[in-house]
Amino acid sequence: MRPPLAQPLHRGRNRRLSCRIFHLCVVGESVLRIHPAAVSSLSITGEILIMNLSSWLERLDHPPVEFNRSLRAVYGSDETVIAARLRLLRGVLERFRERFGDGPVRVFRAPGRINLRGMHVDTHGGYLNLMTHQREVMAAVQAREDTDSIFTNTDPRFEETFIRTGETRACESFRRSWTEFILSSAVRGSIEAHRGHWSHYLYGALLGIQHRFPEAPLRGMNAVIGSDLPQGASLSSSAALCVAVCHAVLALNGKKLDPLELILAARDAEWYTGSRCGLSDQAAIVLGGQGEMANLALFAPDLNLSSLRRMAFPEALRILVINSYTERSLSGAALVAYTRNRFAYSLAMEILRQEMRRQGFPEPFVAETDRLSRVTQERIPDLPNILCAIPDVLSLADLRARYVLPGLDGAYQQYFGTVPEDQRPDRVHLRGPLLFGIAESERARRFMDLLSEGDWPRAGQLMSIGHDGDRILDVTGRPYRFDASDGTLAEMASQRMPIEQLPGAYGASAPVLDGLVDTALAAGALGASLTGAGMAGTVLALCRAEDGPRVAQAVQDWLGSDEYVKRSGKKIGKDQLDDAVYANAAPAAAAELHGE
Repeated sequence: MRPPLAQPLHRGRNRRLSCRIFHLCVVGESVLRIHPAAVSSLSITGEILIMNLSSWLERLDHPPVEFNRSLRAVYGSDETVIAARLRLLRGVLERFRERFGDGPVRVFRAPGRINLRGMHVDTHGGYLNLMTHQREVMAAVQAREDTDSIFTNTDPRFEETFIRTGETRACESFRRSWTEFILSSAVRGSIEAHRGHWSHYLYGALLGIQHRFPEAPLRGMNAVIGSDLPQGASLSSSAALCVAVCHAVLALNGKKLDPLELILAARDAEWYTGSRCGLSDQAAIVLGGQGEMANLALFAPDLNLSSLRRMAFPEALRILVINSYTERSLSGAALVAYTRNRFAYSLAMEILRQEMRRQGFPEPFVAETDRLSRVTQERIPDLPNILCAIPDVLSLADLRARYVLPGLDGAYQQYFGTVPEDQRPDRVHLRGPLLFGIAESERARRFMDLLSEGDWPRAGQLMSIGHDGDRILDVTGRPYRFDASDGTLAEMASQRMPIEQLPGAYGASAPVLDGLVDTALAAGALGASLTGAGMAGTVLALCRAEDGPRVAQAVQDWLGSDEYVKRSGKKIGKDQLDDAVYANAAPAAAAELHGE
């Protein structure tokens, strides 16, 4: 794999979620024991060799040829990437020795992820373009003689967590479906009382795997977690934590899940915390390949990998991963505007189907139009006319009169329940968010084709058009929203414009993200966009390898400028500037890291 751009500033700090101590108990049956041994390693199966911690550290000091070969298979050939991974691994192992002493340990890793195209569509079955990211979560774990677990973090801000799962496993609610269990008053009360603590993710992973294998208590572990994924940067640090812990629980208990089941298990762990994320983060981490991009559409009610395509990312291109150092903290009118678009988006597919019925589409065809990946101009040539029939803006009263939406009031409460009543919107923009989802899924479907055909400028253009659908400020700093009026759609139809050329209007960007995108484009990037949920976090810039250093320098300069201070309300230090831009180096999917 080609060397990434200057790997700036790999001073990776371990940024993780906060934590607390849990007491949740698994009683039980005897468990398989692995005792510390005087020998450097011991075999528990014919294939897996479990080394003592001291042997791991010896390999880091004097890496054998086989170990170096396995590292390159996971991380690629760039020595700066491998060196950063080994620093993280050493920190995790040394902390394990401090806390638990020497003994047999296994190491599990789960990388971060980026999505180049396909924002906000995974919950509606749209296409995605996923890659792993080299910064990651690592877990050094040791099986215990009982069913308790102790988790320690290399970051001292996050306190040690002691987890006992037996009492929960024994309770009646745990015997119900996972959804019923996580919505129970006991679980919700615990989450609300200690919102944001990292132990919720650990608990979700442990109990989620136990729920899938209810026949016997699962053995516990002593574990040290380390990560250099920046928290809150839209690189899926929480999903990586859940995937790594799920891998560890499964391996220590001799259990297996296929990739789809593992994706669901990791998502369920996040749902335990109160999140209602889709499946894209977990899919990227579980399905990723070294140096590869994966294109697929995921739809939870009909989950399969039939659409999965892979390609080696072009050697002549770079993806710059740019940290904005901003946090999601919308309030007031900005919060209402963003939430209003999400509310409309949640109703969009049902509204589209009802308009299709009005226009005489056969019911079986309408019923099959249940996900964004099936809403294409090839499948529905009359799509512009259907979109024109959907009002751009409707009052809530007119929305109720025009469409049969049994879940409308519940959705309104879900999205606006925390907004003061006098600030809750009475009018909803429908067409812009729906158009965004349809066009964004099509942009994501076409993105891999353009890359593989070598049409990199058009691929970059799709990134930038997609960001325009999220944009809130134009290049001059003035408020921006895409015009989804009848006139725009009429022009689209008359010019036979492909729908992916229309941004739509989702509005999940932020002033700093827009500024970074515009700076990258002005410096020569082929395309740029936010990634993930938006509002804060990371911007991606696609550029030719020779342009990478110039684009990286331009965005670093902007992050240190007065304009950044004006838009963000803060000034960032030199260390943060130095650590702001990484060239993506996609490692292998999450898995156990072997030292032999």
